[in-house]
Amino acid sequence: MSSSLIITLVKSDDAAAVLAFEQENRDHFEEWIASRGNDFYCLPEVRSSLEQAQYLAKAKREYHYLAWVENEVVGRITLRGVEQDQYHKAFLGYRFSQRHGGHGYATAAVNAVVSQAFEELKLNRIEATVIIDNLPSQAIMRKCGFREYGHSHASVFRNGLWLDMLHYEKLNTVRPA
Repeated sequence: MSSSLIITLVKSDDAAAVLAFEQENRDHFEEWIASRGNDFYCLPEVRSSLEQAQYLAKAKREYHYLAWVENEVVGRITLRGVEQDQYHKAFLGYRFSQRHGGHGYATAAVNAVVSQAFEELKLNRIEATVIIDNLPSQAIMRKCGFREYGHSHASVFRNGLWLDMLHYEKLNTVRPA
């Protein structure tokens, strides 16, 4: 990585940078995930989504992060379904700029968020799913030390087709007390 990567929790003040990121990468993201629709791609809607993310973080239910290089958002990482009581787990999701691919930003950001989840949130397990034909995301999972533990068939409907999903997990090697 030539430029320094910084990871922050989202703030509503990040709306313009997030909107620029989402607009630039919309076609790329919609190859892998369902469209958010045209209404999402305006400043008030993005600001509202970031405010909701801040609320969920305060409630300790979800954590939404931004990966920055200089003053530009290059990725988004999310921990959803955070359970800090009995299960001590969360579900990881991420998306990164197509233009910034191949620079190691996704791997570094995922590693940073997972480390924080284990150390600060005291989670024991992080889970993730990847569409079977998303080879770059599968590579990120392997580079970040995730282990494939399952394969669900015809589990997501995308572009008129039912696709398989691969399930990944990473366990905290230093168990929380």
